[in-house]
Amino acid sequence: MVEKLRLAVVQPLVRAEAPEEARVEEAVGHVRSAGEAGADLVLFPEGYPGPLKITSEYDAAPALAAAAREAGIAACWSRVERCGDGTWRKVAYVTGPDGSELMRYERAHPATGDVHPTLSGSHLTPGDGFGLATVAGVRVGVLICSELWVPEIARTLALEGAEVILGPAGGGFHRVAPNWQLVTRARAIENQCYVAMTQHLFGEESGAALIAGPERVEDSLDGPGMMVAELDLERVRWLRSTDDSMDEPKLFDSLPGLLRMRRPELYGAVTAPREGLYDYRHPPAVDESLLLPGAFRGDGD
Repeated sequence: MVEKLRLAVVQPLVRAEAPEEARVEEAVGHVRSAGEAGADLVLFPEGYPGPLKITSEYDAAPALAAAAREAGIAACWSRVERCGDGTWRKVAYVTGPDGSELMRYERAHPATGDVHPTLSGSHLTPGDGFGLATVAGVRVGVLICSELWVPEIARTLALEGAEVILGPAGGGFHRVAPNWQLVTRARAIENQCYVAMTQHLFGEESGAALIAGPERVEDSLDGPGMMVAELDLERVRWLRSTDDSMDEPKLFDSLPGLLRMRRPELYGAVTAPREGLYDYRHPPAVDESLLLPGAFRGDGD
């Protein structure tokens, strides 16, 4: 089994005056840099290199596939896409080191409220299922942005074998940034895996990009740029297969065996239908100035 994975995480600065399409060339440069740094996989933020706005029309896939093939590494990137039912979805891809598509994941839990109208010009509707791929022999899970805050998603990915979870996020965190990092760490600790999160830097915002391991923070980045960390997958497997102990000195910095101590027969309340859940097909009204031509406003509108 693969013992190590080198992960690169990019936190780009968004220049308001630059066209969205310019991000493709930037992303290609980051893929090359990640390859030169010996990375096996590079992570970009949510909706990067895009399109992020529903009115932007370009296809980043061919250029990223060529760059990944040239650099010999995989890349996780995303964009908004118009779907066959006339709605818009956020879709994440993992492009393999041979340029092939290893994963396509339609975000299953879009953000609520005015987040997507503000960033993309439309409400987004959910896909079904989860994002999983095998990269360099390692099972990798993908969730998008605020899905990090829904613990069932990361737990499901871990139970499906993910040893690394990628969390591309949008940005605009500001006062919430410390808790974005805290939640990223929590998902890594409770699922005994590595979790990486990154964002766009809008304006003067300080970044929150983080690579969290099950026992410690591996690296973080508050400005624009790229960080690379070597992930110890043997440690993940040891923690998952080991039971807790009172022996001293401790052989671990986080409690081991968490996935094994579960009792799924007791957790029916987690999946039971509930009233008051967010209705993605009939989202709340938002300021009309946020919605671009072709926006999804809700079924029947």
